Amino acid sequence: MKKSVVALAVLGAFTSAAFAQSSVTLYGRIDQNVTYQNPGNFVAMKNGADKGKSAMKINDGSVNGMGSSRIGMKGTEDLGSGLKAYFVLEAQVTADTGDAGSRATQTSSTSFFNREAYVGLGSTSYGDVRLGRLETISRETDRRVNDASGENELNIAEAVDNYYDGTGPNNGTEHKQVRPLFQNFGTRIDNAISYRSPSIGGLQGVVTIGLSENYKSGTAGVPVSGDTHGLEYRGLGAIYNLGPFNAAVSYEEVASNKVRGGSFDNTVTVGANYDFGMAVLYLAYQNSTDISRDALSGSNSLSFAGAPLVNPDDSKGVDHEAFNVGVKVPVGNFTFKVQYTESNISGLRTSGGTAAENYAVRGGQLKQYKYGGIVSYAFSKRTSVYAVASARGGDGDQYFQRKNEYAIGIGHNF
Repeated sequence: MKKSVVALAVLGAFTSAAFAQSSVTLYGRIDQNVTYQNPGNFVAMKNGADKGKSAMKINDGSVNGMGSSRIGMKGTEDLGSGLKAYFVLEAQVTADTGDAGSRATQTSSTSFFNREAYVGLGSTSYGDVRLGRLETISRETDRRVNDASGENELNIAEAVDNYYDGTGPNNGTEHKQVRPLFQNFGTRIDNAISYRSPSIGGLQGVVTIGLSENYKSGTAGVPVSGDTHGLEYRGLGAIYNLGPFNAAVSYEEVASNKVRGGSFDNTVTVGANYDFGMAVLYLAYQNSTDISRDALSGSNSLSFAGAPLVNPDDSKGVDHEAFNVGVKVPVGNFTFKVQYTESNISGLRTSGGTAAENYAVRGGQLKQYKYGGIVSYAFSKRTSVYAVASARGGDGDQYFQRKNEYAIGIGHNF
């Protein structure tokens, strides 16, 4: 009996030692807000509704909130000699309906872990490698450096939605157009490989490739919205952090044998913020060339339904330029944020669409902008309430589905 007790004690000691350097954390967030949404005068918020009529909505924090509702698991294991293994599995939850997933981005559609899902191996001396579903470089730098609201309440990477009528400004069939402010290449990418260098003097490099597992397959032609077969994401970035100053620069592109056989949507993004103590100032600029129609799903589509805005043969894409300025001011438990984002799309075709489409696209360009303010109050490190007001304008802004919005919400982390 005594031997058995001793054996169990020894086994327990070894078991404890084996797991002493490992940890798994369950975490999440629930964020909900009540939004008053005001569309442009010439657009209905949904089919069959009155044009220009406002409505109240309950939104998940992914819209106008401090962050999407989510549930996740993450863990690390210390392998010794400065080496560690780690993983992240994170799923979005649409708390206003209880649905799982919802706003999946880039290539994932019904994936449960549609936010991030990856495993990594990291070294304090040599950097780390991650494999799985990862954030794009521009999304990461927007969230950390370029955006006063961290790509949340005033999201600089929002795409402005337009609904145009088929035969004129005030009647006919609606056609949807998506006009990006800043691009972030669909937020996240599947089948990704990423290397991050160690931080040297505050400078860290990042290289990410999103492999298409059937890159060389498929028929010739341009993929339509939602068809991401044959697309390969490539990104290179550098992030600098030193005291109150943070900066980032990145280059990203997409490649496919189905779209002119080479790279397109060639995008450079630069941004910085500086903490003055009483306030943090954010500045960012982005330039994109040769954006192919329907090259990416979701926020990067540049077409009307049935009426692409680029040349009919897609031999040349459109160009896109954007800038952002924002300020964040913490005052005790309160935080105030204001931000202005503007972009211009050029090289659009000016004929071949519907009357309303051609009416809005004058001179082959479309300008759009968004501005707004936020006030939030933190009851604790885990629970905050917030109020948001935002407005959108630009060419054809009376067709914007989300022209003005006002939201009040609550977010809770666990």
